[in-house]
Amino acid sequence: MQPAQLPAPPPAPTPAPTEEMLEDCLQAVHRLESQGRVANLTEVAAFAGINPASADQVLGELHARGLLQNGTAGCVSLTDQGRRLAAGVLRRHRLSERLFADILGLPWDRVHDEAMRLEHALTPEAEARIATLLNHPETCPHGAPIPAADGTLAPPATRSLDQVSAGARVWIQQIVEEEAAFLRYLASLGLMPGAELCIQDIAPFGGPILVQVGDARYALGRNVAARILVREDGDTPARRRTRARRNVRHVAKGD
Repeated sequence: MQPAQLPAPPPAPTPAPTEEMLEDCLQAVHRLESQGRVANLTEVAAFAGINPASADQVLGELHARGLLQNGTAGCVSLTDQGRRLAAGVLRRHRLSERLFADILGLPWDRVHDEAMRLEHALTPEAEARIATLLNHPETCPHGAPIPAADGTLAPPATRSLDQVSAGARVWIQQIVEEEAAFLRYLASLGLMPGAELCIQDIAPFGGPILVQVGDARYALGRNVAARILVREDGDTPARRRTRARRNVRHVAKGD
């Protein structure tokens, strides 16, 4: 006679999503929408750094709170209330990036991960004081626009570098990808917000794009160029900040 088998223990309940996870996923949907990309489970989970099962639970909670609505093919989009809250998270994130870069001197490839932690801890008063300390910057170190305190966001007219015609002269507005190794690679080429580029040639059949930066020339793959947003006028926030710093130095010297 076989001994009686004890019943298997019930599966451990999945822990409830934290407020930090909710804010990260809300921010992810906002970023994806602003880039014209699909906000699906895989993309949201990748940005938030959580597994798809956890992301599915988080998106369900955001939907229950009236912050998300279901779209087609498993995609989600922000409701008006969700967009306002997401813009607040994004504002705290990008102000935090500026704080780390401009005040604490961290390199631009490290500020994103640090800001992902600080953004959840900022009170409205701390956020306002940081904005004042930084003189209300328009963009983060990667060139992304910072939402206003009321949640409004007015991104400039840009297009990705892989959509620019040969012979054009453009200025970098924003780097869409904030992965550290990618940012270090671009910095080594001088491809940062405010940099002026001349598109010298575009190889056929999806080949590389030949760009000139100062006296140097580089062949950029289409996948790299697609993550660089440019504008056709040189009045980028990065260039305006450079001019402002020069003016301050001239005033200090009595020029």
